[in-house]
Amino acid sequence: MPEALKIESVSKRYNQGKYIIRDFSYTFEPGTATALTGPNGSGKTTLLRLITTTAFPTSGHIFYGDVDIHIKPHQYLSHTGFAFESGDLPQFANTNELLEAMLRSRNMWDDGSPAEINELLKMLELDDRRENLIGTYSSGMMQKTLIAATLVTNPDLIILDEPFRALDTETRDTLTSYLIKQKQSGKTIIIASHLPEIIEKLCDKTLGFPLDGD
Repeated sequence: MPEALKIESVSKRYNQGKYIIRDFSYTFEPGTATALTGPNGSGKTTLLRLITTTAFPTSGHIFYGDVDIHIKPHQYLSHTGFAFESGDLPQFANTNELLEAMLRSRNMWDDGSPAEINELLKMLELDDRRENLIGTYSSGMMQKTLIAATLVTNPDLIILDEPFRALDTETRDTLTSYLIKQKQSGKTIIIASHLPEIIEKLCDKTLGFPLDGD
């Protein structure tokens, strides 16, 4: 079952610089979608790094249920799916290979997996290019592939950084509808986006940055 993601008195600064996040507490509840908004450099990416364990808090703790995510990251990350930059995708694999590898890495591959992959690729309009190398894709197709890799493991916690970047209008609408259904099924969604029309449709809450009011 999905758990709450609880941020407790977290502060973050790099080296001895200015605090980017200061004494911040917040709970992301299951069955909700929260938007992170604000200008570049305001702290959104830092918060995303903290909740995906790619950065450590200077002080404070983050819990998924009873699990401190920075003490037991593997236990926590098995519940998550997150998408940042499409440039991190393997250039010499195709989408089929990537999604199968994602499922096998979590011991989730079974007889029904090919059909699940088919459904996901069809939704994202990637099914006709699934055998092509990812390195040959356009920026929009790269973004769709990144989203497919995020969603294929059916994570309880979905974390997305500007997921609608480079997507066509039809795919944006399809993905928004899919995420709404995921939220309604009890999943937790955290999304950084500059698109107010998407935020209005999908999100229940908005966190404006900078968080410390500076």
